[in-house]
Formats: sequence, structure tokens, C-alpha cells
Amino acid sequence: FTNSTFHSPFGVEATAPVFSASSFPELPSPIGQVLATFSLFERLPIEDRASIIGLLYAMLDMDRNEKVFAAYDRMTAHDLFIRMGISKRLVDDFIRPTLLVGLFKPPEELSAALVMELLYYYALAHQTSFDVRWLKTGTIANTFFAPLYKKLHAEYNLTLLSSSRVDSVVVTAANDDQINEKSLYTVRSIKYSQYNNKTGQTCKEELPVDGAILALGAKGLSAVMKGSPALARISPQLSKAASMGSIDCIACRLWLDKTHRTRSPSNVFSRFDALRGAGGTFFMLDQLHAEHLDELWGDTKQTITERGSVIAVDFYNAGALIPLSDEDILKTITEQLLPAAIPSFQTTASDEVSNNKTTVLDFCVERFPGAVTWFSPGSYEKRPRTAVQEVGNLFCAGDW
Repeated sequence: FTNSTFHSPFGVEATAPVFSASSFPELPSPIGQVLATFSLFERLPIEDRASIIGLLYAMLDMDRNEKVFAAYDRMTAHDLFIRMGISKRLVDDFIRPTLLVGLFKPPEELSAALVMELLYYYALAHQTSFDVRWLKTGTIANTFFAPLYKKLHAEYNLTLLSSSRVDSVVVTAANDDQINEKSLYTVRSIKYSQYNNKTGQTCKEELPVDGAILALGAKGLSAVMKGSPALARISPQLSKAASMGSIDCIACRLWLDKTHRTRSPSNVFSRFDALRGAGGTFFMLDQLHAEHLDELWGDTKQTITERGSVIAVDFYNAGALIPLSDEDILKTITEQLLPAAIPSFQTTASDEVSNNKTTVLDFCVERFPGAVTWFSPGSYEKRPRTAVQEVGNLFCAGDW
């Protein structure tokens, strides 16, 4: 578990504590988070911090009935904050950057109901649910998913079709023994494309199935529905979900020749013009994985003494950054963002002649257009339910 520090062009704004390691009593979210962080705000006046109490009414009011919930869903989170008396300073300095890196959109583009729904979920488990635990070594893929697949394959004969993309879901009228009160159709097969890494060719395949689970976001579901006209015709629910918007993201990694120390390894960018409306985070991987630097550097020629910090920088709601070249994104990070957040980087980056100047030994930029579902105002009625009403053996999973 690590602390997270919020940085703005004016300096450090706040440091979020590790709640599970704190002696502060557990209280419902977001009150617990703000009160536990109260003394850790470094620039925010006390009256602004206290204005968060206004959200308590909204949390209690939102679920009174379906009509009230729908009204919250049509409202933007920004409008809700104004109505509840949340100070502009608290929104701009703390809540906005938190939403940008949590739900990947600013409050004026998010459903108020979705934002409060998320806070209510965390309220059930209290503020310790905000703690993030980082892997000391390895990746999510090889630490979690690889062992999970091995177990499922060994015990349930599960087969993973790698390098494959679903093209369409084939549905037919259900047999008499498959029909229930509402479901008149059934999934018969899945059509998919499989890429052969050896030959470089793509083959079209069809797999008969007893059922299907759509573990997809809005972008993936949209692609599947475009190839499944029969399913689109019989399921307005899935067609609506496929019409939801999506959010662009960028992931970057920098390998440096000098080591830089930060207050905490996990950090959030707040209110930087260079972000162009995006949310941003950076993680000091050499601090998080200090015992596994060889794996972090991989197959490089640098000796141990030539290795510096390795920094992961991620951008969310990054539509205005994606068109930039890799080099321009790198300049944004190294010339405008990191120098404001890391004092030692600021000193070395501005010194063009000194031997202390930090050099980027290597970097990579990965773009993920439409990677995350956008829960805009009015999106609740488009979100699919777990069971697809019209198709008895088709289900939805994921962050809906």
C-alpha cells in the first residue's frame, strides 16, 4: 500500500493517506476520506474542505425511488456539487482530478447518479476501499490471470483462444424447452476471427455454444453489435448499451539515467494546462519494484550504476493528447509536468550544459482510443442488466 500525492502547478495540494494503516476511525465515504485527509491538504482552506459535507444529503436522497434516481442521472456531477454547496476550490483542486483518474471524465461530463453510486459503493466498505495495493514484482497478467487460466484449464477444461476477436453473436429462436416467460431467443454460436502469428493470416471460425457472457465495454460491445444485426433487432437493451460513448487513454513509460526521489511513489497531476483537459497520474516504478529492478529494466545494456528512475505516466480522457506525436507527448511529460512535480527533475531538466541533466534513455507511448466506457448524464437507462431479457442464455459482465 502506498500514499498518493496530488500535484498542481502551484505545488503539492494534498497527500492521500493509506486508510487501512491509519488510526482514524472508519466513516462513510466520501466524508471519511476527506476528514482523514483533512490535515494533509497543504493549500486548501478549512472552509473549502468542510463543504464536502453537502454530499451527505445527496447520498441519502438519491435512492428514494426510481424517479428521483433518474433525475440525479440526468444531472451532471458538476451541477450536483453546485446545488450541494461544494466549494469551487475543493472541486478544482481535489474532486475534479480524483474523478478524472477514477472515472476518467471531469464532473461536468459525468452522471451525478453514477458519481454518487460509486461513492455509495465505497461507503458500504468505508474509506479503506480507497487503498490501492501494488504488486512488488511481475505483472497482473502473469501474477493473476496466468495462474487463473491454468486452474480453469486443469479443473474445467477451459480453452483460451488467443489472438482472436469476436465478430458476431448468432441467435436463433429458442426451442420449446428453452423458452421462458420473456426469453424467446437463444445464442447458437459465436463467429470470430483468429490471427495466426506464424503465417500472418486471419481465419474466420464459428464456435457452437451453450451460452455466452459479453464481458465488454461500450467500444467492444459496439463492434460486436455491428456484426450481429439479428441480436441488435431483438435486443434494444444491448443496442442502447452499444451506443454509449467511450474514453481515450494513453500509457507511457520512461527509463531515465538518473534517480529521482518523490514524496510518494503514486502521484496525481491536477490543474495543469498541458494536460489539455485530461487526467494524469505518474508512478515511480523503481520505488514500487525496488527489489526487482532487473525485471523492470529488462534486456538493456545499462549497468546498475547507469540505471535511474523508471516512471509510468498515464493519461485519461486523453482525446486532446492522442493526436500528438510520441515525441510531443514525451516533451509534455518531461518539460511541463514532471518538472513541476519533482524538484530534482526541474533542476536537471532546465540545465542544458550540466552533467546533472537527466536523459531519457528509452520511452514508449501506447494509445488506447475508446478504451473505457463513458457514463455521461442520462446513461443509466442505457446500461445493460446482467441477464439479457430477450435471450435466455446471454449475459453481460463488466463495469456497467
